[in-house]
Amino acid sequence: MAKKYRRRYVVAKIESAYGVASADMTGATVLEVVMLDGGNPYAGNTVDRERMRDGLGAFEQVNTGPYVERTITVPYAGSGTAGDAPAYGILLRACGMSEDVVVDTSVTYQPASEGHESLELWWFEDGQMQHISGARGSFTLSADSQGLPSLEFSFTGLYKKTEAAGDASGATQAVQAKEVPVNKDNTVAEIGGHQACMSSLSLDVGNQVEYRNLINCESVHITDRQATGSTNIEAPDLATKDYFAAVESHKASGVTLVPVTLTHGKTAGNIIELKGNNVQLSSISPTDNQGIMHYDIGLRFLPDGGSDDDFTLTFK
Repeated sequence: MAKKYRRRYVVAKIESAYGVASADMTGATVLEVVMLDGGNPYAGNTVDRERMRDGLGAFEQVNTGPYVERTITVPYAGSGTAGDAPAYGILLRACGMSEDVVVDTSVTYQPASEGHESLELWWFEDGQMQHISGARGSFTLSADSQGLPSLEFSFTGLYKKTEAAGDASGATQAVQAKEVPVNKDNTVAEIGGHQACMSSLSLDVGNQVEYRNLINCESVHITDRQATGSTNIEAPDLATKDYFAAVESHKASGVTLVPVTLTHGKTAGNIIELKGNNVQLSSISPTDNQGIMHYDIGLRFLPDGGSDDDFTLTFK
């Protein structure tokens, strides 16, 4: 019987011990997702098994260290209750983000340089399931005006063959508010104190994720991070805001760092604030938006020394 591509979902759980697969899905969450990318259920480095012979042609190819690559896109929304972590908070934690809960008030995530958690995934595809352990990854945020915002997670995990499977018995369905459109009613943004007419803003946490398969050792690590992003804004008069001066980095005065915030949502439990305190505007390029001059501006979210405060995501 043909497998239907739409019949796919994913179950996730933070690992208590790295790479150790759970016997069942107790304590796991059935995530509410926008899209599951097909990904690569059997990735890895390959080598040819070469032989000299009396003739031409290809050689057998051997996977020297199989691993899994999967992509999950979730709605950029809160849990619906202030102080409760979003269901996909476990995905953020597996992307090198720390979690700080203030009961009944807020949940804040920010990058961490050590103590990275890992994820266990059950990937269901119309009667089949791949059980992935030891997963870590990176993510991007996309917020486009008159669209629905989302977070896209890319994970690398330890390989296990896809098998026939039933349902997600023992797992709990995610509790989550619905995402709201990015527009004037729901969204406020500032760049260095200027409330620009903004068309879009994106963030890429920029984790470097490395799969390692050595003698006696197999694991996935986050080894570096460079958070970047971009925004598209309506070009203001120079007297209102001189973005060209803000981008300059060649002068003796050095690089200009400004705060950037994007606050989305108006209802408690579904308000999310992205904030970077030390953001370099790294590039500027004029563009056409409905016949109006806009600027594409590159963003670099910088930490203050070694304090891991490149940016924060606060759900409140």
